Amino acid sequence: MAEASAQDWLMPTGRHAGERITRIPVSYLKWMVNAGHSFADRAEAELKRRGTVTPDLEVSGHAIDRASLLLRKRWHETRGPEEGLHAWLVRVAGDALREGERHPTEAGRIEYAGMSFRFEMDGRWPVLKTVLPGKSVEPTR
Repeated sequence: MAEASAQDWLMPTGRHAGERITRIPVSYLKWMVNAGHSFADRAEAELKRRGTVTPDLEVSGHAIDRASLLLRKRWHETRGPEEGLHAWLVRVAGDALREGERHPTEAGRIEYAGMSFRFEMDGRWPVLKTVLPGKSVEPTR
């Protein structure tokens, strides 16, 4: 008897129990990979099959909300041409992480370029959880 193809694999547990791996949302597959889920290898294989690249850095919805409310002026002043808020956050948070490697602060917290970044660092890639104005930057509304 022929072995079932990877695309026929059903998720055995969790939120998507009983669903074919091909029907599981990308965000859930990425979560499985980043969290080191017991089926992370299958999730990663499915992401590759779909052509989805796993990020070097993930930005939470909360971080985007905080930036849009508190750092809008800073984004407009420092963004690149055609650079939206999400792309800007990925760029400046990546810069903050590189700076944080040279000048570490408390775990998960980095002060950089007048902003305060909070990261979750316990997965395969860091997740920007929130970003706030630093002491020298006033929030804009």
